[in-house]
Amino acid sequence: MREVLAKITVDSKTRQIRDLSLLQKCFRFKCKRCATFCCRLGGPKLTRKDIERIEEAGYHVKDFLEPSKSEFKGMPIMRGSLKNREDGECIFLKSDAEQNRYECSIYDFRPILCRLYPFDFERIGSDSIVLKFIPCCRGLNNPHGKLVDERFVNKHLLAPLLEAVELF
Repeated sequence: MREVLAKITVDSKTRQIRDLSLLQKCFRFKCKRCATFCCRLGGPKLTRKDIERIEEAGYHVKDFLEPSKSEFKGMPIMRGSLKNREDGECIFLKSDAEQNRYECSIYDFRPILCRLYPFDFERIGSDSIVLKFIPCCRGLNNPHGKLVDERFVNKHLLAPLLEAVELF
């Protein structure tokens, strides 16, 4: 349970948080743009909506989709995953070798799992979600990071969480 950050109850009609119980009150996050445990280990599974978003960015599906029949978290709607380069990195990862920093070339159109990372979720009821974190991320509990509180959840995680929950 130590990887659980919060329990969230969402009003399905208004798509707003009805209740947020933070289990870790001083938890912080700031991306270090290292891509060590996210983008450099391959691309995520994609939903139909992810594919549409990436196509909006001007890419053709055959250039980025690796078809797959596997499910993710019991979501049969996953259509495949992002293709990887030969070294295993996501095809949309751009690097600045001098600064040892990375960025996503489709950031505004990135898939739902990328928008949530390093956070994860588990649906525990029709309107309840447990918000978790993926412990290998180096940006977790960064002293210069933003406090993961209700404001952070609303601003950065609510939309992708609601999209993910709608997929069940």
